[in-house]
Amino acid sequence: EPSLYTVKAILILDNDGDRLFAKLMLMAVLNCLFDSLSQMLRKNVEKRALLENMEGLFLAVDEIVDGGVILESDPQQVVHRVALRGEDVPLTEQTVSQVLQSAKEQIKWSLLR
Repeated sequence: EPSLYTVKAILILDNDGDRLFAKLMLMAVLNCLFDSLSQMLRKNVEKRALLENMEGLFLAVDEIVDGGVILESDPQQVVHRVALRGEDVPLTEQTVSQVLQSAKEQIKWSLLR
């Protein structure tokens, strides 16, 4: 089964330094994403866990970058914001899977009463 590898270092020397800066920023974003996912998935950052928690992955990416602009680079803040967004989302902003899961929970609890 394939596994994920973390980026430890990217170093490309350039005359004006722009490419090096861009690579360092990319590395910071990727490290933030990996650390956030590692916390969210309890250090189980593997293909199956990611597929089962794809919504959390998308939320983490959304919290880190928006339109190419880096919004957050602290994994603790990303995890906190993802947890807040996952709690009480209005019905109009929920994904189909969230709506189905919510309906399943409501049916289950109504049958158990």
